[in-house]
Amino acid sequence: MDQSILNQPPLGDAPTSQLEPRSASVEYGVRLGNCEVADSLLAQGEAALLKGNLSKGLACFDSSLKLDPKNPKILYSQGLSLFEFGNEEGREKALPLASKKFKAAILVDPNYFEAWQAWGSLLCTLGQNTGEHHYFKEAKEKLNKAVILSKNQGRDALSELYWDLGIVFMHLAEHSGEALDWHQALEAFQLSHSFEEKLPSEFWNDFGYCSLKFASHINDVRLYSKAIHYLKTAISINSSCYESWNLLAEAQEKLYQHTHDEDHFTQANDAFASATQIQPQESETWLNWAKFLCDSAKRTADIKRLRFCVEKCHRAFAIDSSNPMIYAIWSEALALLGNYTERLDLIYDAQNKICQAIEMEESDPEIWYSYGICMQAFGHYFEDSDYYYQAIEKFQAGISIDRTCYRHWHAIGWTYSLLGELEHNSENLELSLRFFQKAVDLNASTYYLFDYAAALSKLGEMTHEQHWLEQAASQFERLLNLQKNAIYLHPDWLFQYASTLDSLGDFYEEESYYQRAIEILSHVLIIDPDFHLVHHRLGLTLSHLGELTDESDHFYRAVHHYRLSMKNDEENDTILIDWAIALINLATHSHDSSESDQFFRAAEYKIQVAMGLGNLQTYYHLACLCSLQGECEKAIRCLEKARAYDALPPLEDILQDEWLDNVRSTEEFQEFIAQLNQRSNFQEEC
Repeated sequence: MDQSILNQPPLGDAPTSQLEPRSASVEYGVRLGNCEVADSLLAQGEAALLKGNLSKGLACFDSSLKLDPKNPKILYSQGLSLFEFGNEEGREKALPLASKKFKAAILVDPNYFEAWQAWGSLLCTLGQNTGEHHYFKEAKEKLNKAVILSKNQGRDALSELYWDLGIVFMHLAEHSGEALDWHQALEAFQLSHSFEEKLPSEFWNDFGYCSLKFASHINDVRLYSKAIHYLKTAISINSSCYESWNLLAEAQEKLYQHTHDEDHFTQANDAFASATQIQPQESETWLNWAKFLCDSAKRTADIKRLRFCVEKCHRAFAIDSSNPMIYAIWSEALALLGNYTERLDLIYDAQNKICQAIEMEESDPEIWYSYGICMQAFGHYFEDSDYYYQAIEKFQAGISIDRTCYRHWHAIGWTYSLLGELEHNSENLELSLRFFQKAVDLNASTYYLFDYAAALSKLGEMTHEQHWLEQAASQFERLLNLQKNAIYLHPDWLFQYASTLDSLGDFYEEESYYQRAIEILSHVLIIDPDFHLVHHRLGLTLSHLGELTDESDHFYRAVHHYRLSMKNDEENDTILIDWAIALINLATHSHDSSESDQFFRAAEYKIQVAMGLGNLQTYYHLACLCSLQGECEKAIRCLEKARAYDALPPLEDILQDEWLDNVRSTEEFQEFIAQLNQRSNFQEEC
């Protein structure tokens, strides 16, 4: 026997050094074969899911994992497929399964960037589908982990990651209401854009929406402009996207509310038109458009816009007749239209609409707001305070539902100010201030600030109390500081501010107040030459300045403005009286007797015309004129008539009036004053 054969080891007993390479090779081959089969089964599962067969897809995935259970890529791929499948409507039950796959992949490989990002995105989707807030918190944790692992990722991957993170922060912000969360979302979108210039329209929609909401929280006009830019970028990519146009309309509307610029109104109106063209059956868009038109019409008293608002309400109603807010806005527009056009039938139509809305829904404060506006319109038409009090009750009903409804607080303040003017009641005016202040605290709208300042000014003039006028001036200055373009867009605001300064000048007796008022009123005439009330107020302020400085030139200028004012309001008895007073001042300052007589005659003529128009104050002014001309008996008779008509100024003013000096020493005047004192004492005792 061959000795070499004898020296061979038995079968199966080969040396370890010879057997190991063969065993490793076989094991590698088996593993490679398993991987190939696993990949094949994975592909089959993915194909099954694409065809909508979840059970077959899951069976293939299970088989795939049995062959290669520790492969994170397979787990990740299965998670992606289930995520995509679960995004389809009615297939949401696959999403929790996808979450488990991503979790398993990360357990195998904790540094798996793609799995962390996908898991975070999935959890965000689960939060959107279920409305459960904890999913967004978990999504933020996963995405932040992906950020930590993102060092070596490409720019496109980083852009997508920060886009996902921005969406998560938006949902967190909507839940928390915190401006910080909106700021973090905005930063995430900005980072996403910094890594990738060419992004889809969906990204720009998200970016624009985030900017819009953040702007609303911090009241920043610049952010509204940015939101508009981002949304216009989305539209430039996809002009048929309804969401983009709808968001653009909202952003332009917000910008218009802040700037009061009619260009922004036009752009918002156009965006609403585009949105309704793309989705004409979306009643909510028609309703939002109607609200926008109604709100802007209230600020501008624009009848045309109110008619357009009614038209949009018709369109919304044709699509959805069950929405009570459609009836409410419809009612509000009709009430305002009836108010501006003096048409009672429209106000009654508004009442019918709002009653229908209340029957459908009593718990919406906005419906009660519209109800209050309807009652206001009745109060204005009939000049009936009862309707105004009913309006207040409706606004208060809305506040009882939600005390943060600033529109209701402002509306109550406005109604009380209307009552104060109607009843010439300072108590109602003073009461209005509390509600205006609350409205401003909740929403520092410059429109609200103006109404607050105007009410303070009216109260100061009505009560002749300096501190109200000082507060009014302070609020006007705050308003004009906030609304920089008001000096071009709101001549009425400037007019009221100047009127307040003029009234304050009477208390302080300082030229600066009158000079400032004259400067502002002159500016108003430049930007709005048709603002006819300005001429009367300019005449008054110049007269006050003339009385303070004893300079005739101011009275001459005052007469010029009174003359211009009368051209636009020929039967205004108040202007005639003020004009007559300026002429009397010119007469007393003239050193030419013939000129003085001429001014006195002109003044008497103005007073007589005003008397013919029913102005009872004329008797006192005529008494002053007669006293200056030395006609003492006639002056006393005029004082007696003024007393009979209860048209005398306060006793203190009569005693200090220099124009009555010529009659002051007469026995008849002393007797007249004694009777006034006796009457005053009797009234106090009563």
